[in-house]
Amino acid sequence: VADIVCFRGPHINHLTPRTLDIDEAQHRMPQHGLTPKAIIEGPPRRDVPILLRQTSFQALNEHIRFPDASSGETEGSHSARFGEIEQRGMALTVKGRQLYDELLGKVRLQIADPVADAEHYYRQLAQTFSAFPDDLNTLHRLGLGYVRYSPGIPDDFPDKDDLDAWVSTGSIELQPMTYEDFLPVSAAGIFRSNLAERKLEALPQSPAQQDFESALGCAVFDEFEYYSSIQHQSLRTCLQTLGLSAERQQAMLKHHHQRDS
Repeated sequence: VADIVCFRGPHINHLTPRTLDIDEAQHRMPQHGLTPKAIIEGPPRRDVPILLRQTSFQALNEHIRFPDASSGETEGSHSARFGEIEQRGMALTVKGRQLYDELLGKVRLQIADPVADAEHYYRQLAQTFSAFPDDLNTLHRLGLGYVRYSPGIPDDFPDKDDLDAWVSTGSIELQPMTYEDFLPVSAAGIFRSNLAERKLEALPQSPAQQDFESALGCAVFDEFEYYSSIQHQSLRTCLQTLGLSAERQQAMLKHHHQRDS
């Protein structure tokens, strides 16, 4: 609030750019006089990025001359402007999030203070998350992540109404659906980094969704239902574009719905 009311004109207080390579951004920040937080929050680096990886630079310490009634000016400093940097990956299904939370929980039990040895933390994170498939077709086949479907250009279409067969032959192509929400642990870690706290304590879960919806005046979307509806509609559009008969479309959609549920 002080940052908003004490400085004239528009200025940046909190910037959140999206990057395609957050590891490179983390590496380069010190070269430009920025102090990054010790670790990148979220999943490890992967061939198929998932959910949200996030880091930040600490609030800049800026010298300010404050008006003083007696002497005119008083020298001081001000720390408010900071920047988050994020890399967004594939939105995960309920099944995918359960696996993600389980693996991340194992890492946090194994390493009490990731900040103390970031390299060790990254190695343990990558080793533990090796149990999470890292290719798009497998993620789709196991129902771990949400995708958008689009028509492919195969040599021939499969005879059976099996979605995996259509994907494996290139008749239907997959595009990972981008995760557009926030991971609570990542967001909390960003703000705590500006308080110079070192340890990543366990965060209490208190979503208070009913209170939030009451203040907002309407219900909020369930993220899993929202992503699922987009995925289902993209498949319906894809099958129509491919020119499948109504019977085959229904069979494919039924198979997809059964696996998705």
